[in-house]
Amino acid sequence: MTDDQHPPADRLWLWFAVSSFVFLGVLAISPVKDHFQEYRRYQGRYREFLIQTAASRHDLREAEGQRPQIRQIWLPEFDNRVDRCVTCHLGVESSRMAGAPAPFGLHPRTPHTPGDISRFGCAICHRGQGRATSLEEAHGRVPDWDSPILPVRYTEASCGQCHTGEFVPEASLLSQGRALMRRSGCYGCHRFEGQESWRSDAPDLDGLSRKTSVVWLRAWLKAPRLWSPRTWMPDFHLSDGEADSLIAFLWAQPPPPEAEASWPGEDLPAGDAVRGRVVFGESRCISCHTIDGRGNGSAPELVVIGSKVNRKWLVGFLANPHAFQPGTTMPRYDFSRQDLLDLSQYMMEEFVSGEAPPVSGPPFRPARRAIDAGEKLYKKYGCGGCHRIAGRSDAAPIGPDLTGIGDKPAALLDFGARDDLPRRLPDWLAAKASAPRSFRAGLRMPDLKLGPDEIAAIVTALLSSSSATIPEGYRVREEAASYAPPGRFGALVDRYRCLSCHEIQGAGGDIAAAALTAEGSKVRRDWLKRYLLVPTAIRPILTDRMIPLRMPPDVAGFLADFMAEVYVDNRIPDDIFLQGLPPLQVERGRTLFYERYGCQACHSVGGHGGSVGPFLDGAREKLKSGWIFWWLRGPQQWRPDVRCPDHGLDETDARDLAAFVMSVPAAAATPEDAAPMRGSP
Repeated sequence: MTDDQHPPADRLWLWFAVSSFVFLGVLAISPVKDHFQEYRRYQGRYREFLIQTAASRHDLREAEGQRPQIRQIWLPEFDNRVDRCVTCHLGVESSRMAGAPAPFGLHPRTPHTPGDISRFGCAICHRGQGRATSLEEAHGRVPDWDSPILPVRYTEASCGQCHTGEFVPEASLLSQGRALMRRSGCYGCHRFEGQESWRSDAPDLDGLSRKTSVVWLRAWLKAPRLWSPRTWMPDFHLSDGEADSLIAFLWAQPPPPEAEASWPGEDLPAGDAVRGRVVFGESRCISCHTIDGRGNGSAPELVVIGSKVNRKWLVGFLANPHAFQPGTTMPRYDFSRQDLLDLSQYMMEEFVSGEAPPVSGPPFRPARRAIDAGEKLYKKYGCGGCHRIAGRSDAAPIGPDLTGIGDKPAALLDFGARDDLPRRLPDWLAAKASAPRSFRAGLRMPDLKLGPDEIAAIVTALLSSSSATIPEGYRVREEAASYAPPGRFGALVDRYRCLSCHEIQGAGGDIAAAALTAEGSKVRRDWLKRYLLVPTAIRPILTDRMIPLRMPPDVAGFLADFMAEVYVDNRIPDDIFLQGLPPLQVERGRTLFYERYGCQACHSVGGHGGSVGPFLDGAREKLKSGWIFWWLRGPQQWRPDVRCPDHGLDETDARDLAAFVMSVPAAAATPEDAAPMRGSP
């Protein structure tokens, strides 16, 4: 080999030196890059803040000992998730950092803070990119990251990943959104995991030809909110031809056989509208219905019912609503024939609109072609998702599956003509809820006319539907109770629709009313019978909502007997004062009532005191002493939402207070009428 084929030794040294410097430079890039990492600046500022606010020498030494480092939370239960958010959010669990500047402040109080951040991490609630250590990457504001950090307004959506029930404690926006999705019929058109058994409150559409007129039905289909501003029936913006075809199809549906049996076939004599007004008031119809916006609102508006239905249908429905609408929550009153005539006369005269089209009209016999066209429209718009027609199954969802919608990447969303929207999932969902047909022509989703707060609530509920794997130990499930009251009692509970308001062994209870599971241990049988016959006010501050069902005395007696014998809690004795009320205990209970616990702030005795809680005059005629004793030992064990405070009473105080309550006579209109009440106002 010639010398030309061998590089000189000095050239080899030169290449070696250059490559060494290059290698050293490459090695230096990593520590230099790490030195300028964004998290180091935050940790430096945090250290300076601790030094400036140190309250003691110990705090100062702790602050000076802070060294830059990556901090993280490891969650093996969540598929070994790693969260490094605490690398910058350093004060989230320190009470000293309350009010500190971002990102060092104490985490706002939630049911899981302080103390649970190490169990849940951060990204499971706030989303974003938990492994990142820079602001933009951690918050998910980078290309190709499908789960950017949730806007603060929608943070409650993450609660819904673990809490599957409609009501989620301390998550009011999420709870409102889930309730709105149920009320507005979203589950009728869209599949949503956990809502497969959802049933709409919308009326059945059998026998409309017996109920109303073609002109009214057309007016309703064209503009439902014009006639009932609070209705959940959406406006599909039907053309005249579409409305006429739908009417033809609906008019051809015969009434259910049960309704035929309840139909008053003969011509009805006029009733007494003045007496009908009294029957209407006594029946407390606005406990559920509204009239011009006044009332409970859990049942349809009645203000135009006289312009909407014919009187024969109204009489038949009032006599047996379950025959006309099997799924209705309305109880079947025991109205007499004269009650029905008078009540219907009053409603037909009082609840009318001068702007409404006339109910009566010439007979309408739709053509077969129009009926077939209407049936196609009925399916196209998913009417069967909310309404039912006997013998038909039209409930198949016509909209996309919304299960897991909270994880859908923005890149997979169809923004259509909405170039004005930010390319983010929450904004897309809000636009879909507020203006669904603005994305392109021909879309079927109707405008529900939701307000801004309602839209935010529904978006929160939709964002809560995630495909993330949640460990079983973290899930909080709301299992629907399957209890059905037995025998004749069960038939009466169904007739009077008791479970529309009350709860028995976990079943029922849509309206906040007293649970009946332990009613036999709570109230006296004779009082309960009288109450079923003539409901009276229990809490003066509340509107009377218990409905006088006009049931026969023997039926009220049977119901009272059944509850007294069956719905009991064996822990609770009927009477804890078998030898009578000891005077010393009564007197000590009086002192506890007025002077130690201030019970008169909420309860009225002898015409004096508050009106938040039940008045206690004559409580011994209604309540059993054993119930009062057990209630005082812990009110929230019977009703978690009750306002009565748990004073942690021992057995002696609870017994003495119960003795005093049992001593208060019904006739004590003033303290002077009864035994002197020391300490009373």
